[in-house]
Amino acid sequence: MAMLATALGDVPLRTSDELGLPSAAKEAYAFAVLGFLTAHGLPGTVPACTGARHSRVLGSVTPGSRPLRLPEAAPTPPVRLRLLPA
Repeated sequence: MAMLATALGDVPLRTSDELGLPSAAKEAYAFAVLGFLTAHGLPGTVPACTGARHSRVLGSVTPGSRPLRLPEAAPTPPVRLRLLPA
């Protein structure tokens, strides 16, 4: 963090804890977001960030004993994650 703060100069550097996302829960939130994107037919990769040629839906959803019903594909991807107090 100290090295990042030095490299960023005057740009504020905060931990996810300070912004309401417990650092111990970041991985769980990330998988929840990826699961949401997959269930809604939205790509979880962006070529500009990953170097991939195309955006792709990540993972797969395997039905259990009953027929699988997924939500309608979302027309646009989410642009932010808003955390509400418990």
